[in-house]
Amino acid sequence: MESDVCRLLDEIQRDIDEEHLVFARRDFECKLEHHKAIRPLLLRRDSVISEALLEMYWGRALAGFDAARGILPRDGCDRTSTQWMRSLVAEYLDGYGYRVHIELNENEFVSNRTLTKRVDLSLASVEKTGVVWRGNRRYPVFEFFESDTQDLDMFDILYELYVNSASYFLMSSRSHPMP
Repeated sequence: MESDVCRLLDEIQRDIDEEHLVFARRDFECKLEHHKAIRPLLLRRDSVISEALLEMYWGRALAGFDAARGILPRDGCDRTSTQWMRSLVAEYLDGYGYRVHIELNENEFVSNRTLTKRVDLSLASVEKTGVVWRGNRRYPVFEFFESDTQDLDMFDILYELYVNSASYFLMSSRSHPMP
């Protein structure tokens, strides 16, 4: 009797998993379509940032993004550190994948000047730069770039920051105006 129930539950769970895969694919395609639609705006924003020489733009945007607090490094005084981020690009890719690229300022956490991770979700393949650590402290935002996992949760956080960075920068600027 119990084995019949277990077999039935296993079958139901397989069906649920199959339906979820179909949903996940449709969800991804919708996000990719949206990303393509806003990409010209993102490139325009990135150009404005570059032309205005807003060197600490990304650090300040990150400082205004409360959802990222748990993944960020802390400095020697145990304060959240955001000055290490020079630039960020996070994007959905054709073929069911994503890419995150960060340029870094000199910092006390890692020696890398760039970190890149590219994931193909259909092939379950991950290309990554790896991390050259300074010291023994580890932080999720950097560990993401040495992990072989797809880690969609971390991608979602970084994508949110990338897409809405102007809002987070402006929030941070209102509470800490630039000189």
